[in-house]
Amino acid sequence: MTTGAGPARADGTRTLTGPATGDASAFITYVGCTSLFADAAAPQSRLNLGPYSAPMGRRSLGLVPAARGSASGPYSEFGSLTRLDASVSVAATAGSTGVSYVLAVTRTSPRGTAWSGRADVAAAPGSWSTVSASRLSYDWTLVDLPTGAPLGPAGTATPAAFAEEHGDGKGFVVTGFGCDGKAFNLDAVRGSGSTFDFEGITLATAIAAERTRVPAGDEVAITGRVTDAGGRVTGDPLVLESRAPGGAWKPAGDPVLAEANGVARVVVRLTETTELRWHRPESQYADEGWSDTVTVTVQQAPEQTAEQSPGQTPAQEQGGQSQQGQDQGQDQGQD
Repeated sequence: MTTGAGPARADGTRTLTGPATGDASAFITYVGCTSLFADAAAPQSRLNLGPYSAPMGRRSLGLVPAARGSASGPYSEFGSLTRLDASVSVAATAGSTGVSYVLAVTRTSPRGTAWSGRADVAAAPGSWSTVSASRLSYDWTLVDLPTGAPLGPAGTATPAAFAEEHGDGKGFVVTGFGCDGKAFNLDAVRGSGSTFDFEGITLATAIAAERTRVPAGDEVAITGRVTDAGGRVTGDPLVLESRAPGGAWKPAGDPVLAEANGVARVVVRLTETTELRWHRPESQYADEGWSDTVTVTVQQAPEQTAEQSPGQTPAQEQGGQSQQGQDQGQDQGQD
């Protein structure tokens, strides 16, 4: 699956087609659930329709933890604890537990140390919920930056309240889910002045006909290929549609699965000139689409006529037979 960052809109929203943001100050990462400095495992990611009604657009980023004990979610930098503005919307059909970490350096943290805050978070099943880092109460600890070792507790407070006592400062925040090993989805990620919306990737569908002119009743092979923005074949299933020129489109068969080379192939028998195209149904990671149209012209066989005598029309032929029949009848009557 192609991943990457889309263009930013005027309102500061950026559309993503995967976990990569292209931004060093805001991105999706993973951390340990017991400590910011603990070992962690990367999750698998995929785009999903929904689940439920996505906060932005129609899709969201789905994350599947590799195992329990790791949390995955957005990392974002901030310049002030008192003005910390980072949030994430989360949905988990089976529920999910997670953790949020804040790391900041202030005027009261000795050289080589930082203040580390930790807060448990959770997502209930059934709907989307939003977790805002500025509203969480963190358990704060002074930590040694080179080793991550704790040097002493510093109480429980929101980021703004902690800054009032220990001074304001800059740092980063990470909020992730999946500590229980359950899959979840993220959307509407806000941090470092941007809001990220996860949507589908762009696909292109091509069609080709083995021949574009055939005798009536002949078979012709139609192939289809689906590629992503980078030109890589995706192998999406396709449905062939057909119509008489100018008529209504209708399916010409069941969905066709791609072969090992990623190309879909179907053989159709045609008795009249037909327009054909591939329909790519909507998927979790891409909107539906259609290929261009290809026309296969069917050549009809010439009509067969009865053999005729030179200079004699069918009507004359029929009339002569009738006259002969009359003569025969007269002869029989005379007998």
